[in-house]
Amino acid sequence: MSWKNELEAVGPAHWVLPKRKTMRCDAHLFLSEALLFGDEGVEEAVFQQVVNAASFPGATRVVLTPDCHVGYGVPIGTAIETEGTLLPTAAGYDIGCGMVQLRTSLTAEDVADVVKRRQWMNEVTRRIGVGVGQSAGKKVPGKLLPEVLRHGAKALGKSHDVAERASLPVEDDRVDVPDRAWDKRDQLGSLGGGNHFCEMQVDDEGRVWVMLHTGSRGFGWNIAKQFFVEGAKALGLAGGRNEDHVWFDADSALGRAYWNLHNMAANFAIANRIVIGEAVCEALEAVFGGEARVYYEISHNLIQREGGRFVARKGATRAFPAQHPTLKGTAWEATGHPILIPGSMETGSAILFATEAAAESLYSVNHGAGRRLSRTAAKRELSQKDTDLRLAKKGVVINTRNTPLDESGPCYKDLDEVLGAVETAGLARVERRLKPVACIKGND
Repeated sequence: MSWKNELEAVGPAHWVLPKRKTMRCDAHLFLSEALLFGDEGVEEAVFQQVVNAASFPGATRVVLTPDCHVGYGVPIGTAIETEGTLLPTAAGYDIGCGMVQLRTSLTAEDVADVVKRRQWMNEVTRRIGVGVGQSAGKKVPGKLLPEVLRHGAKALGKSHDVAERASLPVEDDRVDVPDRAWDKRDQLGSLGGGNHFCEMQVDDEGRVWVMLHTGSRGFGWNIAKQFFVEGAKALGLAGGRNEDHVWFDADSALGRAYWNLHNMAANFAIANRIVIGEAVCEALEAVFGGEARVYYEISHNLIQREGGRFVARKGATRAFPAQHPTLKGTAWEATGHPILIPGSMETGSAILFATEAAAESLYSVNHGAGRRLSRTAAKRELSQKDTDLRLAKKGVVINTRNTPLDESGPCYKDLDEVLGAVETAGLARVERRLKPVACIKGND
């Protein structure tokens, strides 16, 4: 029998999996019937990962967002609230991964010339590192890096008005950064590969935007890897995928060390997006004229203290509505902060704003459309010719010779359905839809 038969409907697009087996709390799922029960609904394998998420010591609340799918240890698209415990598996390897949105004074007409769009992509890739393992195109001064690790966007002169968290707390910066992480410090200002991207977009009013997706790169990956290994050893875990079950007492020596280095990696990621964003603004202005600036930056792989407890979001985006205490005194106090949701290079993206009902979902919504095809399946099942033709018909230019099959539209769930579930559940409203016209990706 499918675990889905155990779900209880408690509201529009809101389901509960009651506490069972080892679970310490119920799990709340925010999905439409189509996303849950349809032909491409949530995989059965998600069930054990939901149980795992709710079984960690200290777990008090678990939420699944509409883009949820199988991850490592816990589903991608999960928010977990804990009391006194830190969950590395719920931050993952790319600590602090997230989005930044750039707003421009340009219109669709200004960027209509395909040749100039390609010129812009060349200018961007000249300024930033693109691809797996690549370092930054423009080096950040070495003396600035320690300040970035301690103070994030604040070290770059940015405030809470443009950054979800301008700085994350590093309570003890005497903790040594692992050598393998420090060796990747020159990746500050680089995009990376995989699903990371830089995309020029046009909204329904014809205004040009740019959306970026990247994280803490090799710096954060090596920090995460070290603590997965040390945590598994400390807990006596053995066998494959033992990192799926690693947790730390937040007050333990290992927990305190992880917390400080996790936050350093997240500060690195925040600053990385700001550095790249400013380089992309320079490229836009050099090629097209006009003005461009950072509109907002936000993470979707992160653990932070909220309301006296830890909230870990793995592939989930924080969603604070108007008048939330955290936004007091910021530009977003009256509206709530922007929520940046990428879809795919074929289907477009969106900007959302939360409602007060987001409290029911741990102030969390989806971080994208959610995968429906693995990278391996995409390369096996999809036609390169058809994919390239489809993208060309949409008028999207890319920096690679061929469209990466594992990042093409069919790899992702229907963004309209995913956003519809968020609105049906009353968690947030879609403020703006964005269609891609040029996309830069690391060609893996």
